[in-house]
Amino acid sequence: MRTYDVVISPAAEADLADLAFFLRSVMSLEGARRVHQALRNEVFSLSVYADCFSTSRYADVRRYHPQARRMVSHNKSWFFIFHIEGDTVVVDRIRQSKLIKQ
Repeated sequence: MRTYDVVISPAAEADLADLAFFLRSVMSLEGARRVHQALRNEVFSLSVYADCFSTSRYADVRRYHPQARRMVSHNKSWFFIFHIEGDTVVVDRIRQSKLIKQ
C-alpha cells in the first residue's frame, strides 16, 4: 500500500483556523478541541487513503486544482479538497459540503 506525505496549504490552514473559531463559539472549549483534532486526524488519514478517491467531476472542487479530489468528513459536513503531487498529498481547501453543488 502506498503512503503519502500530507501538506496542508495555507488556505486550508486558514479554513481549519476559521472552523476552530466557529467551534469555540458553539461548543465548550474541550468539545471544540476534540472536534478540531478529529478533523485534523481525518486530513492526515489521506496519507493512506488518498488513492481511494478519484478526480472530482464537480467544477466547484476542480476550481481549486485541475486534478482535485475530495474526501467527505465522517459527519458529512465537510469536504477535504486535495490533489496528489508525486509522493505528496496537498490539501487545498476544507469547505462545507453544502457549499459544493456541482
